[in-house]
Amino acid sequence: MNLSKMKQNSSPEKLLSRIVEHDERALGELYDLYAPVILGMLVRILENRPAAEDVLEEVFVRVWSDARRIQREQVSVGAALCLMAREKAVGRLRGERRLEPLARAYADRKTLAWLPRAREIAVVDDRLPLIRKVVQQIPKPQSVALELAVFGGLTQEEIAERLGEPAARVRAGLMAAMRFLRHRLEAVLGTWAANI
Repeated sequence: MNLSKMKQNSSPEKLLSRIVEHDERALGELYDLYAPVILGMLVRILENRPAAEDVLEEVFVRVWSDARRIQREQVSVGAALCLMAREKAVGRLRGERRLEPLARAYADRKTLAWLPRAREIAVVDDRLPLIRKVVQQIPKPQSVALELAVFGGLTQEEIAERLGEPAARVRAGLMAAMRFLRHRLEAVLGTWAANI
């Protein structure tokens, strides 16, 4: 098999198709492709490498069992992996008990509905410098609160307590940051001519 053919068979979507067919090698290739990035994110969230490695393993075990559902939703495999990893890490931080299977299935369907499709991720990759510029434009207090919510898994009340701010101010800041990001990212993903 030539190298270009191998690369075509190694796209995340192709690997997922092979995992659906119970190809263990494909799971290993998907792991090799995404594990370093996901592990970095998990270490940042959990601040504990062994715990991060445990969550990483759980994510790939879950991919093995949920591959058909992920494929059916036609979402970006990388985005789905990152979201699963973040949810598991935040759950571990909060010490939440495991969701009942029915509740987990409902939460997964709801979550996967808004994940980007593979073709949308390609656009994001092409415009990453502009996206970084947009994120850097968020005012510092809002940026700190957003980071605590995303990477720390903190609630608005916990963020307010940590920052010594009123909960209403934190809530308003987070909502403003999300509106700003949504508006600017639509411009970035829609056109190169966006005034960023």
